[in-house]
Formats: sequence, C-alpha cells, structure tokens
Amino acid sequence: MEILTKILLICFSFSGFAIAQKPIAVPQTIVKTLDSLKKQDNLSDWLYTRIDYSYTTPRQSLPFLMNTEKEMWRKPNSTSEKEAWLMLLSNQGYNQMYTGNILNSINCYEQAYNYVVTHKLNVEGIADYVLKPWANNYTRLGDYEKALFIQQKTLDYARKEHNDGLAISVYNNMAISYRSLGDFKKAEECIRLGTEKTNVNAISLVLLDNTLADIYNDKEELDRAEQVIKRNIIRQQKLKPNFETAYWLLSSYITAGDIQQKKQKFADAQNSYNRALTINDQYYKGNRLREKAYTLIQLGKIKLTQKNPVQAIVSFNQALTTFGLTDSVLRFNKERIFGDNRLIDVFYQKSIAYNQIGQDKLALENIQLSLLSADRIRFELADAKTKQRFQSATKDMAERAIAIAFRLLEKTKQHQYAAIVVDIIEQTRARTLLDDIRRNQQQLTLSTKDPLFEQKAKLEQAIAYNEKELLQGTETPNEVEKRNAELKFKLETLEKDLVKRYPSLAINKDISSAKKLLPQLPSNIHFIEFFSGKEYLYVAEIYNNQVKHIKRINNAEQVKKNIFDFVNIYYHHGPAAMMNQPETFFKSSNQIYNTLLKDFNFQKNDKLIIIPDEVIGYLSFDGLITDNKYQPNIAEWPYLIKKLSVSYAFSIQTWVNQSKKRSHPQQNFAGLFITHQNKSKQYIPAVAKEAEAIEKIIDGDFRRDNNAQVKDFFNAFDKAGVLHISTHSYLSGTQKEPTLAFNDAEVFLFELSARKAAPDLVVLSACRTADGVMNNGEGIISLSRGFAAIGTGGTIAGLWNVNDKAASEITANCYTNILQGQKTSTALHLAKLQWLENKQRPVQECLPYYWDALIYMGYDKNIDLKPARNHFINYAQLSALALTAFLGIWFLIKKKSISPASKLKRPMAGC
Repeated sequence: MEILTKILLICFSFSGFAIAQKPIAVPQTIVKTLDSLKKQDNLSDWLYTRIDYSYTTPRQSLPFLMNTEKEMWRKPNSTSEKEAWLMLLSNQGYNQMYTGNILNSINCYEQAYNYVVTHKLNVEGIADYVLKPWANNYTRLGDYEKALFIQQKTLDYARKEHNDGLAISVYNNMAISYRSLGDFKKAEECIRLGTEKTNVNAISLVLLDNTLADIYNDKEELDRAEQVIKRNIIRQQKLKPNFETAYWLLSSYITAGDIQQKKQKFADAQNSYNRALTINDQYYKGNRLREKAYTLIQLGKIKLTQKNPVQAIVSFNQALTTFGLTDSVLRFNKERIFGDNRLIDVFYQKSIAYNQIGQDKLALENIQLSLLSADRIRFELADAKTKQRFQSATKDMAERAIAIAFRLLEKTKQHQYAAIVVDIIEQTRARTLLDDIRRNQQQLTLSTKDPLFEQKAKLEQAIAYNEKELLQGTETPNEVEKRNAELKFKLETLEKDLVKRYPSLAINKDISSAKKLLPQLPSNIHFIEFFSGKEYLYVAEIYNNQVKHIKRINNAEQVKKNIFDFVNIYYHHGPAAMMNQPETFFKSSNQIYNTLLKDFNFQKNDKLIIIPDEVIGYLSFDGLITDNKYQPNIAEWPYLIKKLSVSYAFSIQTWVNQSKKRSHPQQNFAGLFITHQNKSKQYIPAVAKEAEAIEKIIDGDFRRDNNAQVKDFFNAFDKAGVLHISTHSYLSGTQKEPTLAFNDAEVFLFELSARKAAPDLVVLSACRTADGVMNNGEGIISLSRGFAAIGTGGTIAGLWNVNDKAASEITANCYTNILQGQKTSTALHLAKLQWLENKQRPVQECLPYYWDALIYMGYDKNIDLKPARNHFINYAQLSALALTAFLGIWFLIKKKSISPASKLKRPMAGC
C-alpha cells in the first residue's frame, strides 16, 4: 500500500504535464484574410492561408486544419486549386503524424495519393510530401510489407527524375523496413546503395549512419553500432543546428541511448535520452510526440532493469500523457486507445513494473490495454500474411497476460479471471479467419449489382492468378510479386471505398468478451479451448454458458514435442509403427490423453467441441486412449470416441459466426470424384468405389474424372448445399499452400475468394485437407480453414493421408446417418463407430490410423439431402410411362380410323 501511495504522489507531481493543448483561437487577422479571400472566390490562396497558419503550430491548429473541407464553399476546379487541395491533404497527414495519430495520418496521405491519381496531377515533390511520409507511417504501424511497396514506388519515381537526394532518403527508409522484418542483409544492402550515390551530403550520411547503427544494434554487434553512432554525433556537432538538422541529432542520441542501454551503460544511456528530450524541447517545444514518448519509455525500461519499478511507472505515465491519453490525475478513457507499436510497448512495460511490485490486478489491466492497442493495429492491416505475422508477434504478450489472470484466479477464486483467460485466448485465435468470415457474410447480405463489387472480384481473381503463377514458377518471381503488390494496393483502396458506400460492410472491430460470447453457446455442449504457450499450456472448459474449469499444464515445450513426435511417428508415415509397436502406441496415446483431458469430468455421450492451438491442431482426439491398462485386442481398446462425441472449431467467435450462416438456397448434393487414371498423379482406384457407394445413398450431381474439372468445382461450389471432393491433396511451394488436384489443373487455397455462395457442408475426402502450415496465433492454414473463410458452414477433412477403403466406407455411412436425421458431427461420429463395430473387419484396421483421419470442423447442424432413388421403382415408373404413351398412341390411331361418313350415321344426342 505504501508503494502505491508513493507512486501516486510522484505521478501527481507531474500532473502539470499537459496531455493535449486545447485548440487555440484563430487570430482575427487570419479570420479576416480568409473571409476576404472567400468573398473574392480565391480558393487557392484561401487554402494556402490555412496551411501556412497550421504549419507554425501543427499540434494546436490541427482541428482548424481538419475542418477545412467543411468550411469550403465549393470544390477545387482549376489545376492550381487542385494542387492547393493536394497540399492541404499532405499537411493534414503531416500534422496528424506530428501529434502521434498514425492511423489518421495514413488516411490523409492515402487520400492525397488517390487525389493525384484520380485528377492526373503532375506535381513536383509528390514523393517528398506524400509517398515518403505515407510509407514511414506504415513502418511506424508495423506494416513493413506495405511500407516497402510504397517505398519502391518512391524509388522508381526518384530514378525516373534522377533525384539522388530522394533516392538516398528512400534507400534509408527501405533499410529501416527490412531491418524491422529481420532481413539485415537487405537492410545493409540498402545502406550501401545509398552511400554510393554521387550526391551524398552530410545530412544524407547522418541519415544512413543512424539506420546502420540501429541495424548493428539489432544484430547484437554492439561495438560496431556504438562506433557508428559516436562518429555520427561528432559529424552532426560540426553542422549548424536548425529546425531540420536538430531532428537527426535527436534521433542519433536516441539510437546512442538504445545501444548504451543494451550494453548496460545505464548512466550514459540516460544522458543520451535526456539530451534527446532537451533538443525536442528547444527546437520543437516538445511537440515531436512519438520521439518524446519513445524516449520516456526507454528511460522507464532502464528503471525496470535497475529494479526501480516505481520510477519506471512515472516515466511510462509521462509517455501516456504525451500520447494525450490521460487527464491531470492520470486517468484515461479506454475508448481513446489507438493502434501504435509504442503504445503497445508502454502498456506492456507498465504491466511488468506492476508485476515487480506485486500488483497483479494493475499488471493484468495494463497488459490487456497493450493487447487492445495491438488489436487496433491489426484491424488496419490489409494483407493476410501481414496480419498473421502481427498476430503471431503478440502471442508472447498474451501468454504473459494469461499467466497473470490465472495467478489471480488461483489466489482469489473469482470467476471473472477465468472469463478473462478465455477472452485473451480468443484474442490470439483465428482472428484473420474471423475477419474473413464476417466480411463474407456482410457482403452476401447486400443485394446490389454495384460495379465496385465486380471490380473487387476481378482484382481478387487477378491476385489469385498471380499467386498461382508464383507457385507454379511459370514467370520471373520478382515481376509477379511486383504486379501482385500493385493489385493488392488497388484492392485495399477499393475495399475502403466500398465501406464508405456501404457502412454495413465495416468489420466489427470490437473484441467480443466472454460475457457476450458464452450466452450464445448451447448449454449442453462442452467447449474445450487450448492455449499453447512457451512455458505453459492452458485448457479452458466452457459448459452451461460459463467457464467451468481452467487447467494449466507445465513443461509446454516438452508436451508440444511429445504431441508432434506422436503424430509424426504414428500417423504421417503410415500404420506400420502402430502395427509393429501397438503397446508403445497405446501408452503414448494414453499419456497425451491424460496430459490434455484427464482432469475434466465428462459424462458418457457428452458432446465436445475442441478448439486446438498450434501442434494440438494436428491431433485427432477420437482415437486417444482413455485407460492405461493395455490389452492386445485392438478392437477392445478404450478409445475416446466410445465415450464422447467430438467435433472441432477454429475459435468460439468463428463458431458463433458460422452458426449465423444462412442455409444454402439449394439443399442439393454435388460430388467430384477424380481417380487420376492415365494422368501424372497417382491413380486412386478407391475413388470410383467411393462414388458408387455414395451414389447408392444420395441423389445429386456426380461427376467423375474429365467431367470433374476445375470449372466444375467452382460451379458446384456456388450451387451445391453439400459439396463432396475426392481427389489428391497436398501442400505446395515454400509457403506450403493447401492444394486440391483435378485432372486439368490445381486449385489453391487463395483461389477460394469472391464467391457468391458457399455450401453448408464441404466433405474433403482427400489427404491432409485439415493439415497445413502452422501460423503461431492464427492456427493451421489448411484447405478446411480456407473453405470456412469464404462462408462454408462446416467441413469434413483429413488430418493425414486417409486410407482409401476407410474413407470410402466412413463417408458413405456418414451420409446414411445424415439422411436419418443426424447432425453432421454426430453422423461422422456414428460412422467411425460403425467401422469399429464391424466384427468382420481385420483387427488391425481398428487402429486409429485407418478410421480417425476425418474430422468435422465448424458449426454443427442438420443437412437436408435427397435419398437416391430405388432402381426397381425407377424401372416401374419408366414402364408405366411407356405403357401410358403406348395407350395414348393407340387411342389416336383408333380415333383417326373412324371415317366422316360413319360419323353421319350416328344418331344425335337426345333424338
């Protein structure tokens, strides 16, 4: 308590530290000038007057600058007016960046760039005051791929204009982007190319050396880093200080502080950071907010290292004040938190500080705020790969948050902390997939023929085509990647235009809490959600609309290795290992079951929905052994499937969203069966048998081999309620893209976009269709996940190379069970049991390798299918039709045979 009092007293001593100066009143001289120009209809000078005024006080005059469009009396018409408007947009972007609002700054620069393109303006300096700062903002946001794309455009412009000064600046910024991605080789190459330019001046060398020192620092080459930055500071001290050069010296002192801090020269580091703050105050009146906030955070980190958390918290609070998030007594509104990597850091560091003084509640609160800021950034990222990388980067932070919440749960026994654990797990789980599902569902609700949607579909198809070209290696990769980057850039702008036109398309950026999510779940189903961390595994059980139990498992890395080895040895290399060492397999399987599920109290025939994480996603739970007493008779082994019914989901939120999917308008079946007979792929004779077996059960459109090509697949996807695909599946290219093989071509995961409708159920009777590359924090990027992203309600897919005979029989029985009214997951569950209960089966085929590959992922529901028609009835119907036709023809012939004369001889009615 004394420590908290001390913190508050120190914090209040800084309460005079202004959070954000109020907008100042515009001088009357400016107001009169603007009024006069408006009366003269002089729009150009009116805009430049506003720009010039805001330049002197960028932070305080920001509202005045942003209100310009509202106060305009007309839109720009002439070229000079359009150029003035472009300069206004650029200055809005700069002032937003200056005050630390990176997201709004990006929007302003994007508007400026699009204005140039739309109005075909030929403006000198477009690179310096639009492209460069725009790209730098993406670097600040952590979207380095987008930054590099814009930087490359700027470099192309510099080369075209033979502008060496601009090229040097761009090479420096590209080095920063590559360094941030961990590609130090390319980063150093950019520095070299910059220094080799003929017009390198002193300021350019300062720029390049600052970045080079940062690169060496990240590479842990601290002596080289220190040597470069010292040389750079000496060089700058010889320059005449001014508004521009002061900024580079400020940056150099910050870099020097970072290096000295890492070398544990804390006094030197503090001195360097304080010099940076002095320069900021002297030349910029403290208004370089991001630089100021970063410096304060670094000073706080030094205090943490020195085991002085109280002083550290003071520095972190000063940084938050700099961001404008706190009031005079250091309270702040959670709703005002925005996406910024420095804001992520300051909340995270505050959490560590509170943890050091034993204040777990405050530590948890701050790390949750850090995750919230990270989520704000993620929503602004466009490219899926960038989102996934960012999601992965925040998982360590989430693990720390869960550990604190779990500790509080153990200490207080308060249920709220169990709910917080689930909230944090959900933040790390399939968020990119959730965005895709929501976007798809929202687009389908719009019944419009807006040409923007057609443009969007064409761009997505072109991007998919280029991705395919990259995988197949038919063109020079650099050219394809450059072309694709341009397409993605256009697509992002188009999607923003669509959201402006149709606000309902905006993805809900709120993180649904357990309080909102859990009441939407069925009360009679157990949801088992895993979190796989570096230190611990966590298992959360949700039942009866509340978090029932949280289990923590020690030695996470060893447990994950055991699971990986288990799957790899016994499943990915055929059934031989199970057959040759059945007892070893039995005990290994039971050990994994005990580790993951033993402490949970399930009743016979309970339903479980498993939400896996990381390597657990490669595991099928049905085949786990629940008892440690080994017996030689494989058919009698105590598999989990004999006790419980298991299905899977990507996350609670994706499951809830899939539950809201509208049923496909046509509840029909389409099956594509490719044996690859006489083709380059391995022949699969069992596919033909599978088609025959299903055709006897289900009425639908069955296509085989040459009649089941890629075009037939896409056509069936749009029109079928249930789509069955039986073919080869594998992972392609360095990115391990999930791939389906048809006779004429391949279909990749990324091609499944811009579809008008999606089946309620997709059955992937193919190898490893639930398998794929692992993305830490997002899950397995599989074909099953791809189908979910574009709106499929659920998928049956294979985790390993399926046994042809087992797949054929189990899927056929699954369809029979569906026809009998069972929900999909129950139908599959019963089909697996039917395989095990067949007494005529060779006993080794009761090993889970044979029957346990197929799993159901998604929202479970009843599927309406038509049973196959009985052939005897069909023949009877045909015979009846033939007899009817014969009698009709006979009657017509008979009628014609009656002559007109005979008609006259007939007596008339009534005579």
